[in-house]
Parts: sequence; C-alpha cells; structure tokens
Amino acid sequence: MTGNRLAKKRVLCGLGLLAVTAAIGLGAGQGAETATLFSKGGVITAYAQEDMLGYQNPERIVIASPSTDNYSTTAANISILGACDYRYPLTMNGETLEITEHGFFTTYVTLSVGENVFFFENGEHEYRLVVTRKKSSGSSGGGGSTSVYKEVSNKMGELIYSYTMPYSAPGTVQIDYLPLTKNTTFRIVGEYGSYYKLPDGTYVSKSAVKVYPYAMPKNKVNSSAIKYEEATHTVATTFSMKIDALYDVQVNGDTVKFVLYDTTAGGNPSVPDNPLVKSVTAKTDDSGRAIYTYTLYDGGKLCGFDVVTKNGTMTFTMKYAPVLKQKGSLEGAVILLDAGHGGTDSGTVGAMGSAGPTEKTVNLDLTLRTKKALEEMGAKVVMVRSTDVYYTLDERVELIRSTKPDLSVSIHNNAMGITSDYAKSSGFLTFYSYNNIQDAAGIINASVNKSMGYAQRTIRKSNLSLTRLTACPAVLLESAFLTNPDDYEYMLKSSNREKLAQAIANAAKDYIESVAEYEQEYEPAKTHTVKKGDTLTSIAKKYGVTVAALAKVNRIENINIIHTGSVLVIPN
Repeated sequence: MTGNRLAKKRVLCGLGLLAVTAAIGLGAGQGAETATLFSKGGVITAYAQEDMLGYQNPERIVIASPSTDNYSTTAANISILGACDYRYPLTMNGETLEITEHGFFTTYVTLSVGENVFFFENGEHEYRLVVTRKKSSGSSGGGGSTSVYKEVSNKMGELIYSYTMPYSAPGTVQIDYLPLTKNTTFRIVGEYGSYYKLPDGTYVSKSAVKVYPYAMPKNKVNSSAIKYEEATHTVATTFSMKIDALYDVQVNGDTVKFVLYDTTAGGNPSVPDNPLVKSVTAKTDDSGRAIYTYTLYDGGKLCGFDVVTKNGTMTFTMKYAPVLKQKGSLEGAVILLDAGHGGTDSGTVGAMGSAGPTEKTVNLDLTLRTKKALEEMGAKVVMVRSTDVYYTLDERVELIRSTKPDLSVSIHNNAMGITSDYAKSSGFLTFYSYNNIQDAAGIINASVNKSMGYAQRTIRKSNLSLTRLTACPAVLLESAFLTNPDDYEYMLKSSNREKLAQAIANAAKDYIESVAEYEQEYEPAKTHTVKKGDTLTSIAKKYGVTVAALAKVNRIENINIIHTGSVLVIPN
C-alpha cells in the first residue's frame, strides 16, 4: 500500500509492557498500540487492543502459504506468508525476519533443486517447513494435434448458460464483444477445435452450446411492444418470434441499434411517453438482419442495457439515468452491493491462514459498512449477501440483472500467486469490463483513491463475471492484497475499513450524481418586499431565520434601518 498506509514494523515487544498494561488496566481507548494479558483456562493469552476483525495473537507460528509443511513445486522462487506471536522476534534459519505490529510476515525465498528446509523460531515456538523443488519436465515440443478450421452447414446452436462470452478468435480472452444470453440461437457456420463459429464472425465454446442437426428455420419478428418502467429506470422492447436470434447492440451517441441476425424485421413499434427513447425504426438489411434503430432524446443518458429470453420472446432493455429526489441526496437511486465469496468459499487467506480472518469475512464487514453509509445518503441498497452464505457467480449475476440497479459494486480483496513476491504487490484496484457508456469505473476509482490518499492507479479492464454484464455500470473493487502482511493488517483494523467504506459510498455517490436527473432542484431563493411597518425583526420571525442571517445575506449594516419597497432575500 502507499506510504501513509504502511503499518509500523515491530520486531520485538517485550512481555514486560504487556504485564504492566494489564496491571494498570488501560482501556482500549488509552493506548492504541498496547495489548492486555488475561487468563483463559489457565493459559495466558495476548489480545491486541486495537479493534481487529476476528484477530487474536496466535501465540505460535502459523504458515499460511505454502498451505502444507511439505510442499512441492518446480518454481525457482516462492513466497512464504505467515503469522507469529508479536511479543517475540521471529527468525528463519537463524536470520531475523521483519514482522508487522501484529506479527504478520512474508519472505521471498530462492529454492535449490531438491529439499529446502526453512526453520522458524518465535519465542519458545518452532516450525519446520520443507519445500521440495522438482526439476521441470519442460515441453515435449511436439506430438500434439493441430486444430483445423472446418466450415459447417445445416447445424443450429443454442446457448445453455446464463451468459456466454463470444471471442474474436478461439481461446482468446479479449473483451471485444458483448456477452450473449441463455437461449440465444444461431446458425453454426464453422468449427475450430473446441469452438463453434457464429454468423457474426465470433467464436463460442462448444461446451456452452446445445447443437441441433438441422438448418435454422426462417425467423421473423411477428410483433414488438415497448414498455416504460419508471421504478427501474428502464425502457424495454419485447420481440415475439420463433427463434431467439443471435444479436448485437451498437451504441453511437444518441443512436442505439439492436441487431438480430438471420431475422426479418417487423413493423415499427409504438413508443410510449418516456424520458429516453424518442423514436424507433425497423428494417431488414441486405445481409438478412433485422435492425431496430432507437433514437434517444437530446441529453438522454443510456446507463446500461440487457437482453433476456422468456416464453418465446426476446426483451431488449435499456436503462436510463437515475432520477433522484433532490440534489445532495441519493434518494431515488438503487445500488447493488456484492460482498465477494462467503459460506464454503473463503476467498483468499491472509497471513493467519484459515486460523484467522479470511477474505470472505473482510469483504462482508466492509460491504455492510458501505451499505450503511449509502443508506444514510438516501440510496436503496440491495445486498447479494448480508451473512456468511455462499452464492454462485451465476446467481450473483442473475440477481443484478433482475434487480436492474443504477450501479453494481462487487467488493473483494486481492491475492498473488505463491511464485510472486508478496511484499511487492499491495494497494487498491478497480476492475471493469465495459466503460463506454458512462464512466462509472473511472469516477469511482479516482474518488476512492483521492479520499483515501492512495496512489492513483488506472482502472483495469478484465473479463470478470461480475463486471462483464451490461445491465448497469458494474465495477469490482479489490480493496487490498491480503497476501501482503501490511495490507492484511491494514484491512483487519476496523477504523480503516470504516474509512474505506465511507470512501466507496462517496465514490458511488459521485458516479450517480454525474449522470442523475432530479425530480426537483434546490428550492428557489425566497424574497420579501418590505412593507410599511415591517422591521427586520418581524421579517426574520415570519420566515424563521435570525436577524443576523437576514442582515448578512442582504448586506444591511444597520439592522434598525430598512426601506419600504426593498426586496430582501430570505436565507435558507
């Protein structure tokens, strides 16, 4: 983490300080970095005074990574991560290691081929870690089969998962295209290894496709109807046709095109009164695609779109900017918060391993604090989870799509692989997949970094399940690297999580306000025309303001002199 976040290091804290602290009975607010000793079942246990989420001094050596004390690898270097009794120094093979205030540590070691023994000592405790480095078998350099592209005819495919990512080429991970929804049906025009090629030139994994061994029947839009839903800030068009066709969404300024492949367009749908869509026209182009062109009102802000299939229909939903009650409040906005992991999925472990707080616990606490802050600002907050329960990624995505929030924020903590130097990766990161409609990721990232005093880092584009949906702006925040001892200690401190939660809430507010419309602006300034017999005191009493405030806003030097016919501004 950046400079002002780095925890102080402690190599040795004598038992004498703890004993004195216990003897004089200092409270938690009287010496933030002390600890108190008390007896628990006849065993003396030290607990940190600072409010640390689910932490207590392990009073032993804990090795969190590697996760086994007989570890094998082909890597030349690995990181060792762990915790110890912070009252005593820690050594590895006789050399003192640096530990944080609460006893967390990491070291990056070089491995020789064969057995590598690392012997740790901390007070009266010892720990022996054996890491065996095996020789890398290398690459055989041949012998495998090479895939060959083949054209396909008279086959139809249907997507079987909630969301499927199409790719520009087999096996790529670029986020060049929109995800396709379940039941999307298409001609299979080719295959390459474990991928099918679609009519739009993209590829999808064969595992995501149910194949029908016959040609796709002719498809025509029989009817289309547009519905405006004020509660969810959406304008949705439902198309009725035989096949849930392969589709694309093209956004260009105030024009949005919904393209249906191998489909004949129907008539122009009737547009009800709404704040986003001015008109819609339909046509069938020379390539046999139905193209519905939506023209938006000047100033209309598209803030998300989605396609769902149900009961033989396809519904294309466009989301417009949130409408707030008034400036300064988030009343009217719906924000979904997703606390990463949960239940049987602990996420990454920190320096305490499974013996201490893991990512799922840190995520939930931080998310609940963010919820509270947003609700105090007036927002309606929908939580994926409020307790320690497990939801699949698909379940989380479907909740976001059905809720249609104005913003989705997934809160996580980060980790590095064991072959990386844990000490070199730290800090806050913002991930997104699509940021070409409204700059939610950029605004949120800049706001959190500024509020927290973090170093400004650019937003990271990534193919993540919780950000690649398009129903609303969606970001995933990696609050810190739990594999970094300083970051782990930082995130366990409740005061830091509280500050970060407030920063995330403020950042969400910054984004919402950047696109929001308002039911009412600030009330216009009230005025009063001075009548005969009025005094400044009587006018102030009438409007419930002080004489001093009334005089100040109207620059009246002598409160005993006002002139009939003068127009006075009444302060709010």
